Amino acid sequence: MTPRDMLTNPNFCPIPWTGLMYNFDGSVKNCIRSAGFLGNIKDQDIESILIDNNRPRQQQIVNKQPVETCHTCYDLDRDKKGFEHISDRVFYIRELKTTPTDTYQVGKFDLQTVDIRWTNLCNFACVYCGPDRSSRWAEELKIHPAVPTEQQLTDFKNYIYDHAGQLKHVYLAGGEPLLMKENLTLLEKLNPDVNIRINTNLSKVDTRVVDAICEFPNVHWTISVETMAEEFEYIRYGGSWADFLENLTKIKQLDHKISFNMLHFLLNYNSIFDCVDFLKDLGFHNNSFVIGALLNPEYLNIRHLPQNVLNSVKNKLQDRINQKPGYLLEDSYKNMLHYIDTPFEKNIMQSIEKLSELDQRRGIDSKATFKDLYKDINYGKTI
Repeated sequence: MTPRDMLTNPNFCPIPWTGLMYNFDGSVKNCIRSAGFLGNIKDQDIESILIDNNRPRQQQIVNKQPVETCHTCYDLDRDKKGFEHISDRVFYIRELKTTPTDTYQVGKFDLQTVDIRWTNLCNFACVYCGPDRSSRWAEELKIHPAVPTEQQLTDFKNYIYDHAGQLKHVYLAGGEPLLMKENLTLLEKLNPDVNIRINTNLSKVDTRVVDAICEFPNVHWTISVETMAEEFEYIRYGGSWADFLENLTKIKQLDHKISFNMLHFLLNYNSIFDCVDFLKDLGFHNNSFVIGALLNPEYLNIRHLPQNVLNSVKNKLQDRINQKPGYLLEDSYKNMLHYIDTPFEKNIMQSIEKLSELDQRRGIDSKATFKDLYKDINYGKTI
């Protein structure tokens, strides 16, 4: 495949030749956006998964045919020109631009990028998360997903560690990646020029993993946060707002890129705007904010709110769009506004019931924390 073939083929993506996304249950995908799995290391060794199972996807791309599991990127790319937008497909074309073109042959694979979630280890149990991404959730619900055997996991780790020195891009997520000892081993084996992205709750920055990350120049911190103070501590259960601010101050002193990954949903339908303004006042640029609608669990979907409340949120979004903030922040506001307008079957009482169950299990009180929400749900009547 020639450079021209890659640039003119709207279905081209380097990942089926160069990358993997691994989840702690043993499942392997091309990337986090992929709608289907390549395989599972509980059933097949990693090299067979990456070489044999990628072959049909590679052939489709070479034939300039769309890959069924890649529709998310195709949707983002539709009606866009150039490379000003960010689908994962475009991101990895940029990130892996120095990969030799003769890599892109059917049946060939050369690991260049990884997205690794070694375990579900996490000290938070965020309201929208679950046992598959949080060990604290797993303990709370007494649900422990099946994982590979010790030998299967060792074989997989050895494969990653053996190829670590050639990686151009590494994405660390979880769980909470700053707590995972496997990441320390991986970081010790990486080329110093590698690009590193970390998706973190920023609850702990006094770990050996953080110390190792600080030795790399090309680091992009993606920090999860969507509201402040007591709402932060309810939504990000197990977290401390004061600790978050202290740790953010420490990270801000590094010569690294920082972005905020924010979710818009039932509990922060208004307060997310205050959070954005607060972070901007700390000096963060409008291109530091990526905000998206929370899709799951459904009971927290923002569209359960009464229409008059949603109209108020829409007006606020439109006002902010009219200010033309530009960059990712303006794109986020436009996407949020579009999402609120998509059809949805409301069931706010189910949302309240689910929150009540959560409150009872955790010994907390959503009514005390989200007073405005409960007033708005009852059209201004005090509960």
